[in-house]
Amino acid sequence: MSLVHRLSVSELAAAIDEGLSPVSIVEECLSRMDAHDGAINAIIYRDPGQALEAARRAETEIRANGRRGLLHGIPVAVKDMIDVEGWPTTAGSRLHDGRIAGRDAACVANLKAAGAIIIAKTNMHELTLGTHDNPWFGKVANPLDPSRGTAGTSSGSAAAVAAGFCAVAIGSDTGGSNRSVAAANGLFGFKPTNGLIDPAGSLPTATSLDALGPIATSIEDIRSTTEAMLGRSLPEHGTQRAVPVEKMSIAVCSDLYDAELDQSVAIAVANWLGACRDRGVSIIERAFPEQKAFVQAGLILLLHEFAESYGAQIDAAPDKVGSAVHAMLDHARRYSAQDVAAARATRQTAQGQLGDLMDGVDILAIPTAPGLAPRLSDEMTRVGDAHVPFGMTGGTFRRWANMLTMPALAIPIPSRDVFPASVQLAAQPGADRALLDMALSLPNALNP
Repeated sequence: MSLVHRLSVSELAAAIDEGLSPVSIVEECLSRMDAHDGAINAIIYRDPGQALEAARRAETEIRANGRRGLLHGIPVAVKDMIDVEGWPTTAGSRLHDGRIAGRDAACVANLKAAGAIIIAKTNMHELTLGTHDNPWFGKVANPLDPSRGTAGTSSGSAAAVAAGFCAVAIGSDTGGSNRSVAAANGLFGFKPTNGLIDPAGSLPTATSLDALGPIATSIEDIRSTTEAMLGRSLPEHGTQRAVPVEKMSIAVCSDLYDAELDQSVAIAVANWLGACRDRGVSIIERAFPEQKAFVQAGLILLLHEFAESYGAQIDAAPDKVGSAVHAMLDHARRYSAQDVAAARATRQTAQGQLGDLMDGVDILAIPTAPGLAPRLSDEMTRVGDAHVPFGMTGGTFRRWANMLTMPALAIPIPSRDVFPASVQLAAQPGADRALLDMALSLPNALNP
């Protein structure tokens, strides 16, 4: 039995160099979709004939001239709010019925130029703001345990990677969606610096918070895919550079999320920090003032910008979106212009304080979620004796990175449960390269 679906991008690339056919890789991924997606529900659209044609073309190119890069001949899935030429883009909604992309999104064009094979478009929360129970395309089950959910709007992208339907997938992150789904599925999820990846050809949620990025099984794959999406190597930051692990300092800031953690997560994070100390890392406590106002400002901006993008369309076709989206739009319209202006001012103040938060440290480390993978039925996760909404904790646990425009990487860390826990690593805006370089030298569930 082939185990191709368990290989990372870099492992698949090495196998291709040794003679493995990209056609065989794509055939196995499509076969796994046929066998398992009925239960998982990760995929909204695919064109097997087109994917196989692209695989044959990649094989010919590689055999004639060698690989153009690590992603040449590698199957990639994309969240269905990102355009792929000739394919529908639904954003998980009927609001876009009949919308066929006339050209590739900028990041898809770059992925194709790098030789990647777009194998499928993935399920998601409706318009990225509905609930996990999409009224048109249904829930996405966790491939690690079908009684668990995938915990965010990039649900199908994470499930597709975890199920072996592709080697890597592209999602979007407005309040932590790439990171939350990675946490629930034991994967790595990356939110690049806001605006690093060109959003052209992707449907917005909240334009000042949105970021496109990859979900993968390794940090190396996160980096190679981010660079393929970008169309070039990650740039150096003006001042922040990667430092050796023995000289590294990590800030922890419980003020930033100010919420209870389940013991499974609290113990996992404490053990991870201990493992970092064992490697010579300095751990420093930091404060974050006015957290509640900051969280509320993020919610106001997200809903206001969503309403600006979609309000008129939804009003014109109210039956084409579900009740959860209507509720979010109604919520958005409760905020006044003064509320929005105050939220922007709060955000600007917080961005001005970022220097204090990161002064003298290389990385900020924050738990990705308060609990482990949520129940599929209601997307609630256990925290102590209670259950709390996994996805809605984005406002406290994850949206800070979007508000502060910081690159943030969710990494799986060992826990005492069957499911891993997750911690986010973040760096100064624009220091994506340094962040990924440093993350490679820190422990994670796959490299303890």
